[in-house]
Amino acid sequence: MADPLYRVRQFLRAARAAPLTNEELERVRSVLDDAALALYQTMPLGDQHHSLKIFDALRAQGYDAPPLLQAALLHDVAKRNLALGYRTGVIVLKKFSPQALARAASDDPRSWRYPFYISLHHPELGAELAARVGVDEGALVLMRAHQQDTPAFTGNDAALLTEWHHALKELDDVN
Repeated sequence: MADPLYRVRQFLRAARAAPLTNEELERVRSVLDDAALALYQTMPLGDQHHSLKIFDALRAQGYDAPPLLQAALLHDVAKRNLALGYRTGVIVLKKFSPQALARAASDDPRSWRYPFYISLHHPELGAELAARVGVDEGALVLMRAHQQDTPAFTGNDAALLTEWHHALKELDDVN
């Protein structure tokens, strides 16, 4: 869990976030088609910058696989409508009482507790949103697993997905 000062800096960056520059938008467009780009742009500017920072760090490390880069850009898309108060509440509850966060969550979209559910289940919910716009299956697998410490990938791509997951999670945890 991040230290409180990190969270304050993260909040201030998000609050001051400007729209993406044309150059930044071109980098995003290099791996997202129009439908996925439209989904990406539904995220708050702070989340867009967070995701782009991870995308850029992955590219700087030599990663260029579209599924990984798509996952980097869209991994938090399900949190797009979470109000600041809920985001703050989630951070506090995760830090001091994860069990209370789980109890507070309700899967009823009409409930005031639904945002807690979204926060807890945003990997799966985000992958569902991304699947609707045709995002690569490999990206969806990574999105679903991005908060797990050690997901058990199977199939021919298991080793590659494990490597990509590690890179994505590591950067998400520090950005």
